[in-house]
Amino acid sequence: VQRTIAKQIQMVKQIGKGRYGEVWMGKWRGEKVAVKVFFTTEEASWFRETEIYQTVLMRHENILGFIAADTKGTGSWTQLYLITDYHENGSLYDYLKSTTLDTKAMLKLAYSSVSGLCHLHTEIFSTQGKPAIAHRDLKSKNILVKKNGTCCIADLGLAVKFI
Repeated sequence: VQRTIAKQIQMVKQIGKGRYGEVWMGKWRGEKVAVKVFFTTEEASWFRETEIYQTVLMRHENILGFIAADTKGTGSWTQLYLITDYHENGSLYDYLKSTTLDTKAMLKLAYSSVSGLCHLHTEIFSTQGKPAIAHRDLKSKNILVKKNGTCCIADLGLAVKFI
């Protein structure tokens, strides 16, 4: 699936832009997905982020859900795709600008953000263990708000594994 997913995605609309490239809302198998499209000059960042998301035991409800990484292109151009879960509420930064919260909702956002960060930082010891990972670019624009009012940590392009 991972090496052919780029051809199966229908790009719907651009929802963000950064130093690395663009983020699009796309459709895959009838579901909305987020597609981070990297500039070819940012291949190292795409590769690093893909590697971090594919770390053993990385999955957690408060870490952005990774679906696949793929490349798409012809002989003359290449696009580097990172496909993840889509969260229509967007970043915590944008959400807080447009939403009034009560104490319970605020604590839910804070607790879920800290839970994701804790999972990232925690080394898991086992035969297929997870190293501690430092995000190195944590800010409200790199935290997404899920439909259920919890958060997930996103944008692992500058993250490093502690080995």
